[in-house]
Amino acid sequence: MRLTLGCLFGVTAAPGLAPAATFDPIEAFGGGDGWRAPAEVLEGDAPDSVEGIFYRYLDDNFGSPNLERGIAYNHTTGNLLLLSRNGDPDFSKGLRILDGVTGVDKGFLDFTKAVVEGGTFSRNMITVADDGAIFMANLTVDASASPFKIYRWADETATEPTLVYSGTPLAGARMGDTLDAIGSGANTRLVAGYGNNPNVPGNNSFAVFDTDDGVNFTATHVEVTGTPPAAGDFRLGISFVDEDTVIGTQGLDATVRMVDFTGGTGTLVDSFTTDGSSLRPLDFAVVNGRPLMAIQEASGDNVSEIARARIFVYDLSDSSLPLAERKIAEASALPTEGPLAIQQANINGTGQVRFGPIDGRTAIIYGLSTNNGIQAFQLTLDAASIPGDFNGDGV
Repeated sequence: MRLTLGCLFGVTAAPGLAPAATFDPIEAFGGGDGWRAPAEVLEGDAPDSVEGIFYRYLDDNFGSPNLERGIAYNHTTGNLLLLSRNGDPDFSKGLRILDGVTGVDKGFLDFTKAVVEGGTFSRNMITVADDGAIFMANLTVDASASPFKIYRWADETATEPTLVYSGTPLAGARMGDTLDAIGSGANTRLVAGYGNNPNVPGNNSFAVFDTDDGVNFTATHVEVTGTPPAAGDFRLGISFVDEDTVIGTQGLDATVRMVDFTGGTGTLVDSFTTDGSSLRPLDFAVVNGRPLMAIQEASGDNVSEIARARIFVYDLSDSSLPLAERKIAEASALPTEGPLAIQQANINGTGQVRFGPIDGRTAIIYGLSTNNGIQAFQLTLDAASIPGDFNGDGV
């Protein structure tokens, strides 16, 4: 039984207050501003990633839009992986390896259409397990007509992937907009959310994928009775909290859902709000004993001055607190002035947020909002402020 995340992780922050924090762009990343902008070429980029004066694998609405939706951090190498659908995969190698500190393109993980094929998009989202195994999923708008597929590379040196799952976790469901991993080897577990269109029974949850050997996976549809969650509530953002707890959102009512599951039975254990319905791609991590969620703005708004592909960070120690007391950071690395100050339209609300290395009170957070490049921030939590019990009376 889950009580609160605060109970689960033993959080000791002062009651009613989220920890204060600094949230600064990593100046070494991108062009010295914490942002690898669409099409931006960096010194040292792998030659095959550059076409003329443009980087081929991060685009905006003026080139080849909506082709980049997934990033993943590899804790075993310190690299950031970027997946692009740009070009024919037999010739254009779209699974890129970026330096996690600078964002410089270091090369690619190879695959061809002989192995990776099928679905509406043959490749769409990626994740990395704790042991460095890399997983890539296709996108299918109907898993009955075209199976959902997951591919695996053993590590960044693998020459080609293997197909580790192909099937239909839920008849007729859209799958492949979200993907996450937890564990390693034979204890690796994957999760993928369902879309809300087509609307099929059971699409208010997700499927989990388990393995006995680390290379062959079976799917379990997790049934959550009742509403909420609503159809598609795990479609645009999903993350493990632990091996049997998942959070997710599609943004519609600015609400994130949390589900505990055992086998194929899931239970909604919490719902909590964010700053807006445009916040969708998300990730979860424990930093200095505090359970945190990072989530990014991803919307079609390219007019409002406030629309800047912002990344938000919330403390989930006590989700019953008012929003202002749970929120600890909000920032964008986009320029504050000029034509790039407002985000490019992300009409599908897609992208991915990933926690990178965590060291004590410090964590690196990466965010990709489709058509808006990759941002990198350093989050540093202030030390928890707890009133001292000077007289020893427990008060």
